[in-house]
Amino acid sequence: MKILQLLVPFSMILAVKCERDNDVARIKAKDSSATLTKKPFTDECLNCIYETINCTGISKCMGDICGPFSINRSYWKDAGYPTVLFDDKESDGAFERCANDLDCAGHTVKKYMETHPYDCNNDTIIDCYDYGAIHLGDTYKCTSPMSRAIEERFSKCLSKMKS
Repeated sequence: MKILQLLVPFSMILAVKCERDNDVARIKAKDSSATLTKKPFTDECLNCIYETINCTGISKCMGDICGPFSINRSYWKDAGYPTVLFDDKESDGAFERCANDLDCAGHTVKKYMETHPYDCNNDTIIDCYDYGAIHLGDTYKCTSPMSRAIEERFSKCLSKMKS
């Protein structure tokens, strides 16, 4: 009986189908008439995430969090194991070298956002706010909100970006 109860919520998960339309992906929920618009993940958005995280002062590795974008090994794996030039994803320290390299870490964030978009604020638009909420809150579908201080810093950067 307990197994059956645990499986019920999983049956409600919606499958999505992506369609490309002039650099904007439209994601249609299988069991819903709602259409989500996915805006591209831009360098400006990446810069706001960096600017917000940079206040934490993490420059190398602290525990399992590394580099200027505070990336962990699971995030790196989900992004496809990006590496610095001429490195091998299987080599010892490949994750740490990438996560601590500004370009490779930025590429890792971009790849993650391409493959793990989510509409965190339920406004039917996946945009920089959502990408920030994914990265700065909790990377799995925004299950943990950003802290108030982080959200304020990020929102301030977004405001500057829009003006």
